[in-house]
Amino acid sequence: MSKSIIIFGKGPSVLRCNREVVNQHDDIAIINYPVINDFFYGLIKDREIKYHFANCATFDTRYDDNMNNKLNIKGIYNTHYKLQIQNYKNFLKNKDLFKDCIREKCEEYFRKIRLDPSSGILALQYLINTKLYNKITLVGYDNYKLGEQTYYYKPEEYNNSIKYLFKNNIIKQNGEYNQVSGHDPEKTKKYLEGLFVDYPNINLKFITEVELNNLVD
Repeated sequence: MSKSIIIFGKGPSVLRCNREVVNQHDDIAIINYPVINDFFYGLIKDREIKYHFANCATFDTRYDDNMNNKLNIKGIYNTHYKLQIQNYKNFLKNKDLFKDCIREKCEEYFRKIRLDPSSGILALQYLINTKLYNKITLVGYDNYKLGEQTYYYKPEEYNNSIKYLFKNNIIKQNGEYNQVSGHDPEKTKKYLEGLFVDYPNINLKFITEVELNNLVD
């Protein structure tokens, strides 16, 4: 195990990352469907996306075959339940991209700690379990902080399939998160802090808005 990976969530701290940081890593993973604006594309241009951890039930139609080719995505890993993979699979022509469904594989672990994990947390634990990486950097894992911006991009750029969040006032029209996340921010924070103890052999780095114990950044 002597490889490194950078994992991109979609929180506002993505804007604190730069290409120099990205280039320090062997592999790249993205969570769900980051908006490919000029800033984000500049981070990953001409690189390979080894893992696209995606909720295949509520996919972003902008991530079509052309986009997947442009981003050089090598594998899609469904973070929803197995039956839901068909939503996105039916949309794409290239079925070979679909590699695995990871929720069921990780759920037993998260049931033990009574955490309903987000796609990003599922992806992180999945990658840890592969034992391929001794350096993992997480970017944009901002834990859906109440009253702060939800994503690094503008509300008008949101995936159409999640714009119901505005209607339900889960996210305000200005992009501020407006509820306590069902993924339990406090338990998620404890999970992330516990990684430093549970996996001392992994060099964990964070670019995040969350204040984590054991983290110096």
